[in-house]
Amino acid sequence: MINYNPIPVLFELGSLKIYSWGLMFAIGFLVAFFFILKEFKKKKIPSIHAYNIGLLVLIGAMIGSRIFYVIENLSYYLSSPLEIFAFWQGGMTSYGGLIFGIFFVWLYTRKNAEIRFLELLDLSAPYIILAFAISRIGCFLNWDDFGIISTLPWAIKVINDIPRHPTQLYLVLSNLIIFFILIRLKNKKSFKDKGTKFKKDGFKDVVFIHESDFLDKQGAIFFVFLLLYSVFRFFIDFLRFYENYLFGLATSQWICILMFIVSVFCIANIDKMQES
Repeated sequence: MINYNPIPVLFELGSLKIYSWGLMFAIGFLVAFFFILKEFKKKKIPSIHAYNIGLLVLIGAMIGSRIFYVIENLSYYLSSPLEIFAFWQGGMTSYGGLIFGIFFVWLYTRKNAEIRFLELLDLSAPYIILAFAISRIGCFLNWDDFGIISTLPWAIKVINDIPRHPTQLYLVLSNLIIFFILIRLKNKKSFKDKGTKFKKDGFKDVVFIHESDFLDKQGAIFFVFLLLYSVFRFFIDFLRFYENYLFGLATSQWICILMFIVSVFCIANIDKMQES
């Protein structure tokens, strides 16, 4: 068991408080935006689109993640409605931000035909999950989204509470695993696109990398991201504390099931989803 004192406020500058979750969310967003902007430059997509989309995603993520979190904790916010607008204190649901962010991006690409929606999702997917990982560190510092009771050696005990699973850190780890998987897939796709050659183990023969045609499809990396995220999140949520359940599962787990079904359907029908 590990004793831990949450750090909801990292430091204060006069009357200005720097909240741990808000800061980590901002860092995650900026890191993701930095890498996505580099991807835009590689693809020779005008940078103005990256800034426009970044702003829309930020707005969508803030609104969507807060709406879903409020729905998950509706009884609390009905009794304290003004707390709904206290974004900086934490209390956001990642898949809510993901859904709204994707929707806002889709609206933008509908008005800008030179940007392909699925291609944009592919180049962004690894950095979206990296931003999730960074923001979850803020959840741990703030001690949001904690787990159920645990007797494991790494269980976290906060003052006046029982030892619990550090589900925030489980999510950080799972998100980083997904990030490295997606980066590997992205690199393989880049090798294929460039027709990269390599030497075969000690032989002088030069061969082409052989990969499934799946990675050639627009949206492939993003749909893998959705599938992996839904699976990891579904099982970790068995260890996370929720006040409300529906047929034995938390609301987030039902959403994960829906995300998994959607991702499997999209992967199975990816040929039909290709943009012209």
